[in-house]
Amino acid sequence: MLEILLTQTWVLAQGGAIGFLVAAAIGPIAMLCIRTTLERGRIAGIAAGMGVAVADTIYAAIGAYGISFVGAALSSGESWLKLVGGIVLIAFGIYLARKQPVSATDEKEVPKSLTADFLMTLGLTLTNPMTILSFAGLFAGVSGLRGFPLSEIPALLLGVFAGSAVWWLALAFVIGLIRHKISPTTMLWINRGSAAAIIGFGLYVLVEPLQAFAQPLVANLLTQ
Repeated sequence: MLEILLTQTWVLAQGGAIGFLVAAAIGPIAMLCIRTTLERGRIAGIAAGMGVAVADTIYAAIGAYGISFVGAALSSGESWLKLVGGIVLIAFGIYLARKQPVSATDEKEVPKSLTADFLMTLGLTLTNPMTILSFAGLFAGVSGLRGFPLSEIPALLLGVFAGSAVWWLALAFVIGLIRHKISPTTMLWINRGSAAAIIGFGLYVLVEPLQAFAQPLVANLLTQ
């Protein structure tokens, strides 16, 4: 019994470390969560962060329950996943660039739905195939080719969610401390910066699938 408890605790800690590391990688979604916190406060930032944490846990479950199967499935559909993900990121970045940012000092603004914040980051994170590749790689490094025993996976996933949630809670708390000190001009540049980062990442994601789709066409043209 004690051995099982110690094993589950160790797996929980491993999952927590993995979830924290993946969440702490500052990318376009993190910038979006920061922007949400600056505009509407900690609660909105936490809601957005929890969307990412849930998406991380979903991808972690897929990776943990079948590292080899996931690798094969992704290799066959990776180009289409990246194509869709890149287009979604670019479209959302353009939307952010066109949207007028809200200053934290403007208390007349009516907060948006926290559910919308949650679903927005959940959807954007799920369209990023790099997330599942990160988890699959980390799980393979931790567990080796054997994968995780089925009895350990629930503790692993709980750890992943907890680790990711801790990062987003901490980030929302820290950003919330300074949000009222951010001027409208600074918010405008933060808005533009986050939009540019999301669009840039979307373009980067599109490079590989466009190359994959273009190669057969170029080959056919050369053979004619």
